[in-house]
Amino acid sequence: MSDKPAKEYSVLVVEDDPAIQRLVKKVLGRVGYQVETACDGIEAVLKLGVVDYDVIILDLMMPNLDGFSFVSTMAEHDPERLKRVIVTSAASPGVIKERMKGTPFLVLPKPFDIQELIAHVRACVKAQ
Repeated sequence: MSDKPAKEYSVLVVEDDPAIQRLVKKVLGRVGYQVETACDGIEAVLKLGVVDYDVIILDLMMPNLDGFSFVSTMAEHDPERLKRVIVTSAASPGVIKERMKGTPFLVLPKPFDIQELIAHVRACVKAQ
């Protein structure tokens, strides 16, 4: 576990819904995290090529490169990073886990509770 203050941790929110993007960015920013956003998996991959985010909050249903494909690619090329991924989706956690067997990430069903999201982000940070 690291003792860095929250403001030194970076979070990437990969979400195609602008309202959810803004909400998550605002809430996590208020508790001290540095937050950036990506509107789809392609933009997220490009940002990950430049910054090693401490936590990734990932929607599964997005245009261009969806969350399922994004996680599959990460599992192939950077499986350790999956431990820092929080998946958000309206699909049931059972369906998500079945489709993505063996990938170590947290699942937060939509609509999610903001306090639960903050707790998941803190858990990802503490696990590093």
